[in-house]
Amino acid sequence: MQRISKILTVSLLLLLFSFASFASESATLRAAPQPASAYVLAGPPSVSPALIDLVLTSYHSPAAGKGQALYDDGIEYGIDPVYALAFFFHESTFGTAGIARTTLSLGNLRCIPDAACIDGFAAFPSWEAGFVAWYRLIRTVYIDSWGLTTVEEIIPRYAPASDHNDVAGYIQAVKTAVDTWRSEQLRLFGPVSGTTPTTNASSTGQQPTPMPTPTAIVSPSGNRATAVPYPADGYPLQGRPTVTVDFIASLLTQYQSPLVGDAQLIYESGEQMGIDPVYALAFFLHDSTFGTVGLARVTHSPGLLHAPVTASCHCRSLSGYRSYQSWEDGIRDWFHYVRDYYLDQQGLGTVGELVPAYAQSRDPLVVKTFIQMVERQVTLWRQQSKLAEQDQQAQAASPQQ
Repeated sequence: MQRISKILTVSLLLLLFSFASFASESATLRAAPQPASAYVLAGPPSVSPALIDLVLTSYHSPAAGKGQALYDDGIEYGIDPVYALAFFFHESTFGTAGIARTTLSLGNLRCIPDAACIDGFAAFPSWEAGFVAWYRLIRTVYIDSWGLTTVEEIIPRYAPASDHNDVAGYIQAVKTAVDTWRSEQLRLFGPVSGTTPTTNASSTGQQPTPMPTPTAIVSPSGNRATAVPYPADGYPLQGRPTVTVDFIASLLTQYQSPLVGDAQLIYESGEQMGIDPVYALAFFLHDSTFGTVGLARVTHSPGLLHAPVTASCHCRSLSGYRSYQSWEDGIRDWFHYVRDYYLDQQGLGTVGELVPAYAQSRDPLVVKTFIQMVERQVTLWRQQSKLAEQDQQAQAASPQQ
């Protein structure tokens, strides 16, 4: 009996020891640090006011032209504005859908003490006020009070599954948007320079934050094209093509554009109308990212051309814009429209002259950003096309191995 008692005692001690070891190991596992996230909201801007305005304008956001305010508020609260832009996109497609059209709320915030309340959502007198409320909430509540700093930590509390949100989808959407716009910032404008907030240009008479000059381009063979400053109004649309068909095709392929099979048509239409097709490409990029976003996916129009419909356009009116049966009809009509209406009738021959009439917005900052974006792309693409052509010629001339 004593032997059995000893065996039971030893077994119990072993069991307790094993349980303690298991608990210790579990605690160690729970305490193990998780991999660091690359998506931390607090930090300096990684996108510029120009990029923000370009994105908002591309989606026809009612907040277009307010990129400087979104940028400056991010600096004030120590949050990279690219995240505000991403939440704005996911919540209401930049104010174009849902209750945000009424509440002017960047993040569809629930009712808060210092704002009006509409159907359970906070409503603001302006988009700028909505921007500030979102930044203040993220900074003071999520980051400072709760210690939640990353996209992965914030979104489950911001848009919980209990409210029928797809948390994983929301997180991935924000990450994808952030990656895309940071990449576009570098590609279009270069790194963001300076983090000092600027006052509203229209209220002070000061110029908005200057745009960075284009970065140099390096071809596969090592030839280098240097960046050049933009002479005022030095971009006439009329002229012979300065980019090749192959370059146009490669560019459209890069963007997975539905126009990818129409490179030859774009080139020939420009040549026929006496318009350098590189300008059409720049306008197509601005208006619809080569037909991949916005109304263009329905209208098959590479640019936002207003109705009325004319006998020569093979189009109909859709929401006040020209709509076509095919991308080919849309491409041809864009060149005809620009040549007949803007160049011949109005005498608007340069980018600086044409864009103020062509742009959907009349906000001076939006128009200026549009002009600079077109000029920047024209300069870069001309260099890239020339370098690619030189590479092809060098390869053709080199002796076969």
